[in-house]
Amino acid sequence: EEAAASGDGTMTPLGRNVLQPGSSEDKALPGEELSKRVMMGIEDSRSDWYASSVEMVTCPDTYPIWRTRRPVVLVLTDPSKANVADGMDADDENEPTSSSGVFHHHYRYLVVTPGAETEGAHGLNKFDPDGDMDDISSMLDKTKISSGSLTRLGLDVMTSNDSGPSFPVSLWENPFLAEKDETMKDPFSREFSINSSAGALSMYSEATSIRNMGGGVDPEFMLGNLPYRTLDVDIATASIVKTPPFSSIERMDEDSLEYTEDGILIDNWNGCEDVTYRPYRVREGLKAKSEEEEREEEERDAEMISAASEGDTTMMALEAEKPRRRIFIVCYHLPVIVSKNPNTGEWQACWAESLLAKTANSSFVSSCDAHWVGTVTTNSPIVDMADQLALRSLLATMDCTVLFFDESIRDAHYKGFCKQVLWLAFHHVDLLDMSDPGFSFDLDATPTKRQADGTLFDLRSSWDQRQVGPWFEAFKIVNQTFAVEVAKMVQPEDIVWVHDYHLSLLPQMLGDEEKKTKSVRLTKKIFFLHIPFPVSMIFKEMECGPAILEGILHADVVGFHGFTEARHFLSSAKRILGVSHESLEGGLIGVKYQKRTIVVTMSSVSVEPYMVDAVMQLPTTIDAEAALRSKHAGRMIIAGLDVAQYLSGVGLKLIAYEQLLHDSPTWRDTIVLVQRCLIPGARQLDEANTIREIRLKVDRIKTKYGDAVIDYEEVFGSTLPVDQRLALWKASDCLFNTEVRCGLNLWPLEYVYAQKESDLPGIVIASEFSLVFGILNGALRISPFAIKETLATIDTALTMSKVEREGRHLRDIEFVSSSSSAQWMQNVLRDLRDQSIDDQRNVESEQKLLSPESQNVAEFLAIERDEQFTRLDPKSIISAYKSTSRRVIALDFNGTIVIKEAVDSFLKRDAIGSAGDAPPQAVCQSLEKLCADPQNTVFVVSGDNKENVEKAIGNIPGLGLAASNGSCFSPPLMNGDSTRTWFALDLGVDWDSVKKVAIPLMSKFTARTNGSFIKLAHSSLGWSYYSCDPEFGSLQAKYLVVELERELAAYDVRFVNLKGIVEVIPRRLNKGIIVKKILRDIAARDNNAGVDFVLCMGDDISDEKMFTSVFSFVSEMDEDYPNVVPSPPVTQLSQGTLPASQSFLVEAPSVRCTDLTAPMFAFTVAVGKKPTHASQYVDGAEDVADLLVKMATGSADAFFRREKEADRQLKHFV
Repeated sequence: EEAAASGDGTMTPLGRNVLQPGSSEDKALPGEELSKRVMMGIEDSRSDWYASSVEMVTCPDTYPIWRTRRPVVLVLTDPSKANVADGMDADDENEPTSSSGVFHHHYRYLVVTPGAETEGAHGLNKFDPDGDMDDISSMLDKTKISSGSLTRLGLDVMTSNDSGPSFPVSLWENPFLAEKDETMKDPFSREFSINSSAGALSMYSEATSIRNMGGGVDPEFMLGNLPYRTLDVDIATASIVKTPPFSSIERMDEDSLEYTEDGILIDNWNGCEDVTYRPYRVREGLKAKSEEEEREEEERDAEMISAASEGDTTMMALEAEKPRRRIFIVCYHLPVIVSKNPNTGEWQACWAESLLAKTANSSFVSSCDAHWVGTVTTNSPIVDMADQLALRSLLATMDCTVLFFDESIRDAHYKGFCKQVLWLAFHHVDLLDMSDPGFSFDLDATPTKRQADGTLFDLRSSWDQRQVGPWFEAFKIVNQTFAVEVAKMVQPEDIVWVHDYHLSLLPQMLGDEEKKTKSVRLTKKIFFLHIPFPVSMIFKEMECGPAILEGILHADVVGFHGFTEARHFLSSAKRILGVSHESLEGGLIGVKYQKRTIVVTMSSVSVEPYMVDAVMQLPTTIDAEAALRSKHAGRMIIAGLDVAQYLSGVGLKLIAYEQLLHDSPTWRDTIVLVQRCLIPGARQLDEANTIREIRLKVDRIKTKYGDAVIDYEEVFGSTLPVDQRLALWKASDCLFNTEVRCGLNLWPLEYVYAQKESDLPGIVIASEFSLVFGILNGALRISPFAIKETLATIDTALTMSKVEREGRHLRDIEFVSSSSSAQWMQNVLRDLRDQSIDDQRNVESEQKLLSPESQNVAEFLAIERDEQFTRLDPKSIISAYKSTSRRVIALDFNGTIVIKEAVDSFLKRDAIGSAGDAPPQAVCQSLEKLCADPQNTVFVVSGDNKENVEKAIGNIPGLGLAASNGSCFSPPLMNGDSTRTWFALDLGVDWDSVKKVAIPLMSKFTARTNGSFIKLAHSSLGWSYYSCDPEFGSLQAKYLVVELERELAAYDVRFVNLKGIVEVIPRRLNKGIIVKKILRDIAARDNNAGVDFVLCMGDDISDEKMFTSVFSFVSEMDEDYPNVVPSPPVTQLSQGTLPASQSFLVEAPSVRCTDLTAPMFAFTVAVGKKPTHASQYVDGAEDVADLLVKMATGSADAFFRREKEADRQLKHFV
């Protein structure tokens, strides 16, 4: 986008035009008559043209100062769609005669003085042979670089010496920085009553020097919003349109405009009245007017709000009339209790004791329309369709929709996959532990006389991994059924809240179903997990782990009860799916996945205070409390309530209690453990084994210390009746919790609330492995596995003073009393709303950007570029290819002609760019055909070392290779040649000295980082952490770069951290050097015949220099050829069959083409749509392969068929 002033003080923004399809000069091409429709390389319907300019950076090698390459303008258009120039009436006498469209070329000027000292002031003696500075002063006057303009910019980074003036190191043109004189306002701004320079002053008041960006303003933002110039290019003739003046002042000054011989307008440095600034001034004037209108509208809105706050109830009435939010609470088990009257056969239902249940005075229910979707478990079997219809009708009155499944699907989903795989994995039980009989599922093993009623008889055997496949299929069927049913009910803006692991695929499947039926995502989705989330190592053991994670990540908000669970989820997402997280505004955590930001939230919930208060007043509760106190009179009561399963830690609790009685005989007559064990029947073999173990320990304790020290009972069901539970809490002196792995257990919170009126509040002893320990600040922490620590903690709790008990109780009672399920739901919905607001802001911002009047300069130029960045049409390439005879094709290797596998950030499993990867066979055959054409020069430019590149594609005749980012290369291997000759570019780095410093440092990091190793190439040193732990490897790489920068500061090298490797390379090295050298060599052949076709393709940031080198090469073929900086010297690395032409060794002194009027086709193509210097893009490496196949066959109908992975793997066994 930027050009610089030329040495004689004049500035011209355009150089040689490089034809892209659509130019009228297509007629001059040799060969067949070209169809302009065929030549148009556009599939993207948003735009009919694209433009790009050469990236120009001045360095000490490109003296004289203020001189850089002229930019190259590339135009791609369909003349049949072209319109008349914008802003010109059809009757305008100045309108160009051509009916073709006009392309707006935007550009800026930059002056760079690198600061090298010479005999004159920064090399200015070249412009002032007699040394009297008169010529230099004249030049500065012409370019409008004066001390006044520099002072206004506030520049303080200068270059100077005793013999000459000082100059800024870098200076961007900005004539509107501080123009305060009314007479300097342009007429258009004055018409809108807006001083356009004032707006620029407020934005750039600190400085416009690259090195002097003050005031905390983002330099990229400042530079991006600098004023721009515009030239109109007639697309049909590729000539400059002389823009007519738009004001009387400009009409008077029209005769004073200066043009070059080829009709290009000469700009004046900081010439705010230059006609090329006209579009900028027009747009800024419109923008200022639009901003003024927005301010007026905001003031009117503020007045309306103020009026409403002073007593006007109209706004409140309108707010009340808004439709209430609809929320679908989707859970596998509906929070209802369903029973069937055995006498009448009538079904009855009521809400269960659940935080998902509907409560009468819930603020959540009163603020939205909630509807529940799920399945039911009944005490009587559902025998026929009549029962199903009756249940549907009954539950519909409770705002519930019930789903029914075949018994085999239900059991395989819930008792199989959910309970045998997911529940265990989420509770940190790995596959090896699952094979233990204690974790198996035997329906015949029951701890009591009650019989099982399940149907999975195959589960009586020990664990079999082969069962997981059918179970997972049932799991997907259930989730898909839920998705279909919910999709039928939802409307736009509805919220779908999915609960727990049983439906972890539902967010993704529901989104797919919405797109299938409605073509868009209709709803906002929340997924909340109520059990622990495992560490990534456990989660990776599950074959279906990635699918589970992807399903969850299709929600808009993912919720957990604690940070530990969220941390494990984020780690698994990173290591399995390559998804990283970031901090968001307001303390939220955001995960970037598929161009969306998913919010990860932690929100805890407590009990329902009003419900607990009501139950505590019941006679049954009061009587049960009194009975317990009477039964254990004279003893302090230790309460325990657990599910009889292995992970509840009841066995560890009894061991600790037994040891306490053994070590402290004084407690034997003063304490009692009241332990209740629940038997829900969900994991029957686990429960049977656990109950057997518990009974043995209880019997042993009673035998040793008597029946009075322990009160043990077993209760069938998943919970103790609430009145009995509260009686236990109120009667006890402490609650003893020894859970090993569990989700959120509300009983300790309920215990704290039940003690609120106690004269001596009870104490909670909580396992550090329980989620509730992270919620209760007043609880005492224990590790159930540390027996001595547990004994000391129990003793502390029982002997704690009243003051400390009250203090610990006060720490928690406020949260416990104020965090009901309704408040918890509101908190999660608030996070969803914040996420939605951010999305809405993004949408509004995008919509705002659609209006040019509201865009700043950077937004305007970025949107224009994005709209004009078009997908490559292979037909345009083939047409240009057939019409040319001196062609150069430069291709990147990995990711361009080698197809990448799916991304996996766990680098040990990541196949991207691994050594030895080769292009598909069809690509190799196409390259061989293209290389066989003597009119083609084909090079593959790779960042890998020469050994790997040569091994992969070195046997293709006629193919040139460049390795190590172009530092070494091998000319095309001719037919009959057997050995390649390798050459290297001398980039002026003492590589032996660099190795002596860098290798010991890299070796130190290699010894400390498992999986890392050092890679040696011709002109680079690499430290690969590709096979390391991704987080630790990335962390070590950052530290390594810091140390390398410090130790190698004296060497002309730079550091690249990309794709799992830290590389030390020469500062001047990039792929563009070798590409430009190849182009120069081909252009210099046959008496500087030039190049008429260039195709350059690459996929990552290292390929960007290839694209810009193509533009730079084109510009130097015109009048700038005397200032061409030669390529680095070449040395021979290996002996082999030398090419017939040695032009690669000795570069031609001049590359000016003999025929500058001949058309040239230049295609720079990025693999993937992204910010790039390329002029067009393809979607992936498959498109590159497809294009090469089409070029090799000369037919647009040919296509690339990718080899199936199974077939490719099969070849390894044949």
